[in-house]
Amino acid sequence: MWDLERDRVINGIIKHNAKRVLFQGPEGLKRDLEKEIGDIAKYFESTGRDVELILWGGSSFGACDICDMEVKHLNIDLILHYGHEELPYSKSEIPIIYIPVYYNPDREHLMGIINDINKILKKQEQFPIITTTIQFKKILREYNPIVILGCRTNINEDMAKDRNIIYIGSGRFHPLMLAYKFKKEITLYNPITRNYSKIEENDVDKFIKRRLGVISKLHLCPPKKIGVILSTKRGQCRINVFNNIIKTLREKNINYIPIVLNNISPESLIYDDIDAYIICACPRIVLDDHINYKRVILTPKEFEMYINNDFNYVFDEVFLDDFMY
Repeated sequence: MWDLERDRVINGIIKHNAKRVLFQGPEGLKRDLEKEIGDIAKYFESTGRDVELILWGGSSFGACDICDMEVKHLNIDLILHYGHEELPYSKSEIPIIYIPVYYNPDREHLMGIINDINKILKKQEQFPIITTTIQFKKILREYNPIVILGCRTNINEDMAKDRNIIYIGSGRFHPLMLAYKFKKEITLYNPITRNYSKIEENDVDKFIKRRLGVISKLHLCPPKKIGVILSTKRGQCRINVFNNIIKTLREKNINYIPIVLNNISPESLIYDDIDAYIICACPRIVLDDHINYKRVILTPKEFEMYINNDFNYVFDEVFLDDFMY
């Protein structure tokens, strides 16, 4: 079902003359990678080439979560990163080969997918914006989809103003991101299950009302101390955003403490005297997991809204300018 591009991996290892190779992938792929490592190891054994293949057991939330800094003291020559495409703001100190893990259905299933998509398009008054993730790029090439990379929609306001958006892929994070940014209904089609669904405008309105409610409560009971969280993950270390927030807190004479973390979780934010946290990392920490935190957590954009007393909700996206180079 998924193309792990074994030949390209083997050729890449040989090309880099790599002796120690690290395989990194998301949770759903780790068992596949364990087997893949075994099969690739057998190949190199048969050729007499001495290569050590290692599986990364830590997190891999996306191309933002490259493990090069954690393993650089292990003399790793090459990282094979599965399931994502390189981000311009997540450059590794160790050479990386990105394996997108393209979806590879059989012909019958693929023809069913194409038929389903064409039926959806026939119901549209004008050709919609079709979005997807890297895994489905190949099977959708005739539709020229916009590939969403990381926590950024890659679609501007003018483009989406009068057009419907269709998301073709699995999961809900990316289509929710589209719905929240453009405040509109999003049609979802899962090519694996061939199921349709929608994120209704009503769902978007509920989300925005909840987040505005959080900001309103902060106005009623201003935080006495704020924690400003910076992630050390290479593609989440939004240092320029972090610095700008600290500058604003100083100007407003608001008590704060900067905190640096790798994995941000409810268990890591345990400080009783901190009333709210601003998360200068992946926006989905706030958007997906806010209910799991004992204290208020905000995106940088939500913090700006609070400071400016602005209740026009702005979705937080990750941009190249967020990082220091």
